Amino acid sequence: MTTYPLAMPAAGPGSISFEPKRVDFLSPQAKGRLQGVSAGVPLWLGRYTLGNSLGETRSDDWRAFVDLLDGPGRYFLGRDYRRPYPRAYLNTQLAGLTRAGGGAFDGSATSWSQTITADKQSLLQLNGLPAGLVLSKGDYVGFRWTTGGEDRRHLVRLAEAAVANGGGVVSGVAIRPAIHTVVPVGAIAHLDNPACLMKLVPNETNLGDVDRRGSLSGVVVGLQDLAP
Repeated sequence: MTTYPLAMPAAGPGSISFEPKRVDFLSPQAKGRLQGVSAGVPLWLGRYTLGNSLGETRSDDWRAFVDLLDGPGRYFLGRDYRRPYPRAYLNTQLAGLTRAGGGAFDGSATSWSQTITADKQSLLQLNGLPAGLVLSKGDYVGFRWTTGGEDRRHLVRLAEAAVANGGGVVSGVAIRPAIHTVVPVGAIAHLDNPACLMKLVPNETNLGDVDRRGSLSGVVVGLQDLAP
């Protein structure tokens, strides 16, 4: 039986765009100064373009994935295929690491906190990591929890590199977007296969032709849903 939120196909698309969708405006003043105004909060927008080298089996996986979502009716776990783990651990997938305080590291922090500075910078602290763990710009941190028995996910991206200290702590790292208030303090922060809840964007998702080798063309587009 299919479970939701639905995981994306294991085989990635031909190309991908995965960026926060912002609604920003410039507000010029008569004296020539410019002020920025944001409307709402940034939402992750994933655009997955299927390539001609998918082959028949992987094309079937992507078609079934879209079918099972019933348009924008069901959730899926949107992610950046390029960074399922921190960049320094793409090959090892975090295997064999131990927490600074002892015990095997399963990809999750023991606790986390966010600080919003006076100039509205969002800074993240992660505790309970392996000493010397390397995080790179562009790595993702996921947050998972349940609400009424239903899985919930959230996602942020590191805008700075960092290394965990001897106590397994990374602190003061700039992230974008900020962790939204829908994320409860008890959510688990993790570095393995981070994702966010998404729904299909129906007017942009379009599965195209199939070539003679069985490869499906088209594009699948998802937008984050900040479900509490």
